[in-house]
Amino acid sequence: MPDTNPFRMAVDLGMILALALTALFVMLPGTPPVLADAAFLTSTGTESPASTGAHAVTAAGKGTVSIGPNVATAAIGVEILRPTVKEATSAAQAVMEDVWAALVAQNIDESDIRISHLNIFAERLGPDGLRNENQTRYHASNTLLITIRDLDSIDAVLDAAIDAGANNIYSVDFSLSDPAAVESETHAGAVSRQN
Repeated sequence: MPDTNPFRMAVDLGMILALALTALFVMLPGTPPVLADAAFLTSTGTESPASTGAHAVTAAGKGTVSIGPNVATAAIGVEILRPTVKEATSAAQAVMEDVWAALVAQNIDESDIRISHLNIFAERLGPDGLRNENQTRYHASNTLLITIRDLDSIDAVLDAAIDAGANNIYSVDFSLSDPAAVESETHAGAVSRQN
């Protein structure tokens, strides 16, 4: 048998009783309003009809706005493998400069292009196990985070980046450029439906 909490049971019974009485009160015709003499303020700061003895109705508004994304954010990168750190980083930098120029040629504003990260690591393991020091190779990866404001151009932008030497497309995420404006529009819709 499950444990019963007497306090919880009392609260539950009290809530059920309150709901039943409320339903009974609403269904009885000619029942005078209990709070007719109380003064209430509405959201506009004026007295509600309840303070004058008339029946009052309070309505909660609900606004819904459906809108699709209007910007995309893409992480585009290059990874280069070379025998030295300097060769790897130089090659990765050269490719990323070409990718940057290709993005600008696709009407991506330079303020919408930013370097996300640069990563360098040694590849010391080969197919036969640990490599000798002179066989170690280095990976250099560089990633740009770009904002694409014309969603119809996504394919062309990604193709241009790949043609310029990018060999990693990590993600393309879709979102709203100004979520606060949509939220404000939703609130305005709820208020207009309430009035």
